[in-house]
Amino acid sequence: MKYHAHVYWNDAEQRAHAIAMRIGLEMLGCGLGRIHDVPIGPHPLAMYQVMYDDPIKEPVERMLTNQSHGISILLHEDTGDDIHDHTEGVRWINEPVVLDIAWLEEYTKHKDH
Repeated sequence: MKYHAHVYWNDAEQRAHAIAMRIGLEMLGCGLGRIHDVPIGPHPLAMYQVMYDDPIKEPVERMLTNQSHGISILLHEDTGDDIHDHTEGVRWINEPVVLDIAWLEEYTKHKDH
């Protein structure tokens, strides 16, 4: 199984902490998405995406939990069903963030054609 994490931040201090976590994530073997300093897609806050799979799931999620220092992190399976993955399939580290599911529904409608 493949997984994604979305690491969010609200301010410069959280951003610096989120960016510093990328080193450990890369060392664990994760793929790292671009740093988005403005909201993008269904994500209402600045963030970056982390990609990982079953063999490293436990250490990745343990590291994210232990090093989160209060920042919000969305965890989900990457099943190919974007709406399910970002609604029913979500788990959170710290406070949940409200995603723009309408954006995802529109994206999914156009992606399938």
